Amino acid sequence: MRTITSLGLAVLLWISLLALAPTVADAELDTTPEVECDGDRRTKIQDLNGKIEYTIAYNQSTQRVCAVAKSTGERNGFFGYSVWVDGSRISSSDTKELDPGETFRRNQTITGGIDATRDNHTVEVHTYNDTFYFNFVQDVDTMNESGVPTPHFENVAVKRNGTKSGQPRLILEVENEGIRTYVPEAEVRTFASDSRRLQDYVNGSPGGRYSIRLSEDSDDIIVGTVRLYGGKFNPGTKFDRVSFVSYPNGTYETWEPEFGEIPTDREIEEREVYYKNETAREQYRGPDVDPISERASKAIAAVVVATILAGLWYQRRRKRR
Repeated sequence: MRTITSLGLAVLLWISLLALAPTVADAELDTTPEVECDGDRRTKIQDLNGKIEYTIAYNQSTQRVCAVAKSTGERNGFFGYSVWVDGSRISSSDTKELDPGETFRRNQTITGGIDATRDNHTVEVHTYNDTFYFNFVQDVDTMNESGVPTPHFENVAVKRNGTKSGQPRLILEVENEGIRTYVPEAEVRTFASDSRRLQDYVNGSPGGRYSIRLSEDSDDIIVGTVRLYGGKFNPGTKFDRVSFVSYPNGTYETWEPEFGEIPTDREIEEREVYYKNETAREQYRGPDVDPISERASKAIAAVVVATILAGLWYQRRRKRR
């Protein structure tokens, strides 16, 4: 099996097309190539220069595409294909030159190319002489990181020192392990901040590191929620959410709240209260203390008890006098 360049293939195909008209057949093959994927199969014969018999298969349960091509003529044949998912190309094979009797096989997953913002999906497999379409319906949970890849928060942290403005910044690290690119927006709400504009964003990047300036002072307890959603490119799509509390001494907590409804532009302009969680306001506006160990807490409790007993003993002694 040899790999040739696209230019060489184009010249070769052009010469062969001048010599004879291509023949494409849906008839049964002499020997149907074995495919590793079960599922929907399409079989064709390509006879442009050398004779190639090939099968394309798609298995929806495993979300895999398999291609098998065999050179069954007396001359060398050429085969290549590309895979598209929901309108975007996710892979393209090199052009393979197959000797008579030689077989080419490839098996790949298409999960990373699925558009998570839609329910109706199409897999297209393009060969030199045909295009095969495989349609399926899948309702994707865009907040489930273990399913179809979508943007999600990999890390959320508050940077208090070393900022140019002197004010703390919220650092968001967003990751997307899939092939498809999304352009999300992040909404950040704290007791003093309300922002949904991302900075340090590289256009077209599937993930990125965002830095958002907060209105709090660097020595404040900072409590808030950040939500990641589709924005104007994928309206109504929910990706991820994280609530957090950051103390000046460096300790912090994070948890996942209910996502809620995505606000409209008008709702954002008209709202006045930045963070409507009064329970969190009361809970986290307390003193900023370092957490103590269980052993230390028991020791402190013993000291307190001993102090109380000593005081009672002293009072009783005074009364006896």
